[in-house]
Amino acid sequence: MVITTAISVFPNPFDHFIVLEIFCEEETDCIVLLADLGVGKILRMLGAGLKIGINRLTLDDLQPLSRGQYQLDVKTVSGDSLYQTLLIKQ
Repeated sequence: MVITTAISVFPNPFDHFIVLEIFCEEETDCIVLLADLGVGKILRMLGAGLKIGINRLTLDDLQPLSRGQYQLDVKTVSGDSLYQTLLIKQ
């Protein structure tokens, strides 16, 4: 099991980009998913290798997305959920 002490996502609401800060106590690979709750479709997927300490990931070029609610999930490559939150697009 991956030990994460803190995960933060900003800005929320967002317009052009989202930044994730993830503090890990061990190295692991993860997948970040951004889904549109209105249509139930995954819009962005990003794979990342997390190192020990603070990791900063950016999802950018989000300005074409419609206003509304989106779900952000961070999972291990084996599918274990590390974090889930609701985001609002301005």
